[in-house]
Amino acid sequence: MFEQVPADIHAPENIEATFHERTEVSDARGLQGELLTARVDRVIKGLIKNDTVKIFLYQGCPRASGGHGIILGDLQGDPLLGLMLIPKDQSVR
Repeated sequence: MFEQVPADIHAPENIEATFHERTEVSDARGLQGELLTARVDRVIKGLIKNDTVKIFLYQGCPRASGGHGIILGDLQGDPLLGLMLIPKDQSVR
């Protein structure tokens, strides 16, 4: 999570968001993580059109500090959890 959009990281989805809920979950592959529900304050780049978005952080990855910031990532669908934003540094899983 960033305070400003970094110039050296590129992702298809860039949003400014405020987190309001965190839940421990498993995705369809059984990977453990934390599902954040966030209000979309501003779409900087991408196709997100909803007022809220789910953000999945895999277990062992750095957690977002604070409750507000810029998130860069990719939208991915999961049969159990639905459409989620996967932060850029975690998209390679």
